[in-house]
Amino acid sequence: MATAGNDLLTFNKTLTAKESSKLVAQEMKATHYYIKFMPANQADYAKLKVDSNLIIYPFPLDAAVSEYNGNYRDPAVPAGVPTYQYASVPVNYVLPNVPYVKLADLFLPDESSKGSLVTIKGGSGSSYSVSGRELVNQSICDEDEEPDYSRAALLPEDCEEEYGGGGPSTGTGAPPGEWRPSGRITMNDDILGLIGVEGIKVRARRWFTTYAGITDANGYYHVDGTFSRPANYWFNFERYDCAVRDYTNTTHEVNGPKQEGVWNLNIVNPYDKYCTTIFRAAHHYYYRDIQGLRRPPQNSTWATQTAIMADPSTNSDNGSTFPPNNFLGMGSLIHIYNPDRPIDEIYGTTIHELAHAVHWEMSPTSYYLSSSTVCESWATGVQWVLTKMTYPLYYGKYCSPGKDYRNVVMDMIDTPSDLSYFLGGSFQNYGFGGSSDQVQGYTIVEIENALIGPTTWNEWKDNIKNNYNNATENNLDALFLNWLNY
Repeated sequence: MATAGNDLLTFNKTLTAKESSKLVAQEMKATHYYIKFMPANQADYAKLKVDSNLIIYPFPLDAAVSEYNGNYRDPAVPAGVPTYQYASVPVNYVLPNVPYVKLADLFLPDESSKGSLVTIKGGSGSSYSVSGRELVNQSICDEDEEPDYSRAALLPEDCEEEYGGGGPSTGTGAPPGEWRPSGRITMNDDILGLIGVEGIKVRARRWFTTYAGITDANGYYHVDGTFSRPANYWFNFERYDCAVRDYTNTTHEVNGPKQEGVWNLNIVNPYDKYCTTIFRAAHHYYYRDIQGLRRPPQNSTWATQTAIMADPSTNSDNGSTFPPNNFLGMGSLIHIYNPDRPIDEIYGTTIHELAHAVHWEMSPTSYYLSSSTVCESWATGVQWVLTKMTYPLYYGKYCSPGKDYRNVVMDMIDTPSDLSYFLGGSFQNYGFGGSSDQVQGYTIVEIENALIGPTTWNEWKDNIKNNYNNATENNLDALFLNWLNY
């Protein structure tokens, strides 16, 4: 457009919209910076995860995502050091104290300004203008081509593709000529059948612009923005407080397609299903109903995001917890092993190990001084209570005689009707259904609160007996003695 003052004069037909965009790009100021973070260790990486507003990717944003088939690691990064992380951030953004380099200046108008004009002054009192939307559309070529970052949002010379179009929308709506990324994430559960995966944060990215949406209880999602051209779908097994890492100690990710329209994914890869099951259990403990129990350790400057490694390296153990690793992101707090087990057992083990983390956080001294029998029996009880909420027929952890795992928590809570699925109501190594189990009606919260302070089997029992009134409390001594001698 050629204008003089506030009066429209004429449309300059000698300039294409692309040429006008280029002229504007030469004069406009950057709105964002393209940043490469270079964390030196897990502590640096944890600092990036504390910032909930920072959207980072483990691969470059200026290259074709098709080059990376998930869990990309830059070959230049030494073993044991987190790979580089990439982000586009507003120019005034306060960056975490992590080494970084600025790769480029960017012009990324927000949704509210895409319809407005961006203008520069030309010769003889004229000016050149282009809408923010047109600028965004024309500045984004296929990522197969090498963009030129020598100036903010400068258009590659060979990007001749026509832009615009539009596409399928959802009930959430999209402006004319645009589309809103949406879809469903599902998994074939060996026990429950086809289920939606809740809590996955799906991202849709077009060059340096990202929109995101979280899957609901049925696995459906839609993101919080719209595009006019195809976008790259992507997600990882992470929420703010917790993340599922793979055997390389990197948050496990799934790259989706670059497309315009709905993306539905049914997770079928065995390792992806393993990670999904662990994520579902962690999401349950962190964000769903847990009957009043304390949540696992929260993400913060000192505790950092809880890392759970999906570790297939052994089938000789089911899981382990390392509380010191949660200090400044020193490593994975939890390891889950043995992926070949039934899916409810993998789910239950994740709950079990997170219960250890809760025990440690609510009373670190008593956790470290407590007998293994107290620690393991408590976690076994939480495993039964929460896993049963998702898998109603879950019997609980099998407790071998002479081991530290005892189902005393189950027997303080259950009633005769809860044991009706055992043969004749008799003891089947999951809970006492005979004369030894004459206790019922305690809540899981009461049992958890009684765990603060005690370090021995009998101290725990006395705390429960002294702190809460229960019609069957006179039978606690017999119940604890039976399990102690089991």
